[in-house]
Amino acid sequence: MAAYTRAAMTRRCASLLGLWILCSGGCEPEKPPAPAKQPAAAPATAEAGEAGAAVLPADAKDAILTYAGDRGQFKDTSKPTEVPEEARGLVRVTLLQGPQPPDGAVWAANLKTPEADGSWKLTTVPRAQFEELALGLGRSSAVELPPGLEAPVVAPREADVIVYKTEWCGVCKQVQSYLDKKGVKYVAKDIEKDSAAAGELRAKAKAKGVQTGSVPIIDVRGELMVGFNRARLEQLL
Repeated sequence: MAAYTRAAMTRRCASLLGLWILCSGGCEPEKPPAPAKQPAAAPATAEAGEAGAAVLPADAKDAILTYAGDRGQFKDTSKPTEVPEEARGLVRVTLLQGPQPPDGAVWAANLKTPEADGSWKLTTVPRAQFEELALGLGRSSAVELPPGLEAPVVAPREADVIVYKTEWCGVCKQVQSYLDKKGVKYVAKDIEKDSAAAGELRAKAKAKGVQTGSVPIIDVRGELMVGFNRARLEQLL
């Protein structure tokens, strides 16, 4: 009886030990599978070239408006109401917050034609084209603006010949003397005394790709000549 009891107890202990070993490795509570990680959603961005992707709100505060001012200079404002009527058809809009235009282009708006909610639709225009048309320099009938934009009204030239000079420049005096003898009507502008004349010359030179830094510079109907080359001046006249 004792032998049977010991044998039974041995078998029972072995059984319990096996059950414990089995449960210790595989009897843990089941856990639901972890959900698969989803890729992070890309932030929504407006395409700068998409039609209608950019507008200038009626109450715009975070924008700079650039338009053609007097005497060949650009002017900036943050208020659409401050843009003069003759320049409202072609205004560059720099958005401080919002979609940006493609490289080499600018946003432009016609402030004469607001949308129903008072905002203005923005159109991309090549930067060089905006500068050329807004200042009225080198305009050509071959140049076409995107639909909805209007080139600014350009004031008539004050003279066919403009001499940009300084008071101390001897060659400038020679040019003026030559024009006086030829009976050519011209306007002389001292770029050291007249800051507006200096800005006007810089804008013209930039549009034409002409280097400044010396005088005289002579504007003959929009063509610029640096220095006094009598043969060349005769040809331009």
